[in-house]
Amino acid sequence: MDMHLTKIFVKQLAALGVAACIGLLSACSSSDPTKVEADFQINSVKGSVSGLEVTIDLTAKEACTDLTNLVADVEAYGASVSPNPKVARDYSQPVKFTVTAPDGTQVVYTVTVKGNSCGYTPPPTPTSCTPAAIGTTGYSLVFKGCDANNVATYYDKTECVRDNRTGLIWQGQTAAGAGTLRDNDKRYTNYDSTTVPQKWDGSEVQIASQEEVDAANNSIGFKNVINASNLCGGNDWRVPALEELACLVITGTSPTIDQVWFPNMVTSKPQFWTSTSSEESFQTAYSPFVMRVDLYASYVDFKYGYSEGASRSAEKSLRLVRGTASKTCSLAGAA
Repeated sequence: MDMHLTKIFVKQLAALGVAACIGLLSACSSSDPTKVEADFQINSVKGSVSGLEVTIDLTAKEACTDLTNLVADVEAYGASVSPNPKVARDYSQPVKFTVTAPDGTQVVYTVTVKGNSCGYTPPPTPTSCTPAAIGTTGYSLVFKGCDANNVATYYDKTECVRDNRTGLIWQGQTAAGAGTLRDNDKRYTNYDSTTVPQKWDGSEVQIASQEEVDAANNSIGFKNVINASNLCGGNDWRVPALEELACLVITGTSPTIDQVWFPNMVTSKPQFWTSTSSEESFQTAYSPFVMRVDLYASYVDFKYGYSEGASRSAEKSLRLVRGTASKTCSLAGAA
């Protein structure tokens, strides 16, 4: 071989050797964490490794496994493992182990163990109690909720009652002196406007003040107080329309209301306000009679079972209602 060619060949070999050495040094000094290896096993079942995820499946070997008390064996090839796998621990959830190589390189393996249940059956989740079915006739108690024993409870009839025929829920009354907002000895005016003259002072018609409308002894004020109390779990109580209250009238008895479902009815004060205006004749100093709608509202008389109109300044009983009526009723006027 030509001397000149020999020198070129030697130089090329030298260059290749240097490159090889550099590549080897680079590989040897790599800090790739996946090079820190460890093998995990539990109860002689070796885990399968996918990246840094280790899965140990005991289902094929053991009929049942208590995953809350297991000890792992780890071959770490000179690396240290933390926490100590030799200490029994709960594997019902994945457990992380940090493996540290002698040069300080660390990786974290997540170990998941699968096993058959040992017959533990969690207690059944209690089902909610079921209220009694609501019929289409008569009356029923209003569902309140489930007690500590998961038994359905209901509001008392002196609080509220459901009319199954109309779907409406009616406010109940307590006895006189019971100290509730619904005592049956309370009476109310029926002003519902601060812009339309509704108040009769004995000589002329006036506009009721906001204070008079909001007073607890007026229909609107009483409604507001009842709603603030969240009676029977509701804050949408209102003064009933005439065609709604008329549905509570029954015939052949006096008072004309079911006293089993509506206790504490005062027979001497049987007239109950509605929100329905009533057109009535009204005498003035300038004309013998004029028809007025704003001054009067309809009421239902539960002693004789009729409807009539009265001055909103009159004091009468009041029974609030909630819901949307599925049917309405009508009554004849006073004979």
